[in-house]
Amino acid sequence: MVATKFTLQYSSNVGFATDQGGRGFQLPAHIAVRSDNRIFVASRGRGPTVGIQMVSRDFDFFGKIGSQGKATGQMIEPSAIAFDSAENLYVSDEKLNRITRFDYEGEVIDSWGEAGSAPGQFDHPTGLLIRGDIVFVVDALNHRIQKYTTSGDFINQWGGRGCDGDSLKHPWGITGAANGDIIVADWGNDRVVRFTEDGQFVSDIHQGQGAELPLNRPADVAVDQDDNLFVADWGNQVLQVFDENGNFLDMKRGEADLNPWALQYFESQQDEK
Repeated sequence: MVATKFTLQYSSNVGFATDQGGRGFQLPAHIAVRSDNRIFVASRGRGPTVGIQMVSRDFDFFGKIGSQGKATGQMIEPSAIAFDSAENLYVSDEKLNRITRFDYEGEVIDSWGEAGSAPGQFDHPTGLLIRGDIVFVVDALNHRIQKYTTSGDFINQWGGRGCDGDSLKHPWGITGAANGDIIVADWGNDRVVRFTEDGQFVSDIHQGQGAELPLNRPADVAVDQDDNLFVADWGNQVLQVFDENGNFLDMKRGEADLNPWALQYFESQQDEK
């Protein structure tokens, strides 16, 4: 099958480096977009920067959910965020080994998880995917995917440390395909793996047909409305795009310009220009 012509083109960026809190991020780890197009960013630096920052593509800053700490509703290393159908926000924290659920206004509903390797326990939970009333959690250092209800009740799991087939090694990101398959960034095995919703191995990509580079520590995955697969290729420092059959479509190493937040900062700090 011939791959469809596809070209990535830079549009804009939102953000600003900060260690003081307020608008901007420190070590942003993940984003999710709510139905009102508000962008939620997991910022996992330290002190006042830790939490879920809320921004828009028009450079509005709406504040932050959470703060640094171990109490309910607090975070230390937020890794991924996702929304359910009621627009509740779920946050995985790989340091605290738990998932926390917030309502639409950012108030805590509940949380679950503890350190360990038994079903229902975590060792550095990272990626999150929510489908209907099912929450898929990437349990990175247990090398598995766990399934829960939205209330945190354990359903089942799959994976286990290994290098091929349905095994995983330090998986990180996760997304869902249009046909119901689950796609996982298998970071330690330099591949992206496709499973059925019940965890049966379907296929994997190490280097898509026509790609210039084999995947090198892929960290996250996403799909668009055409089921094209976007892979954050962390080791190669590029974004690679494949069609639903694994054919390579495009690659981008990155572009950026100074957004309004940065421009305002430099205008107020003339000595740093």
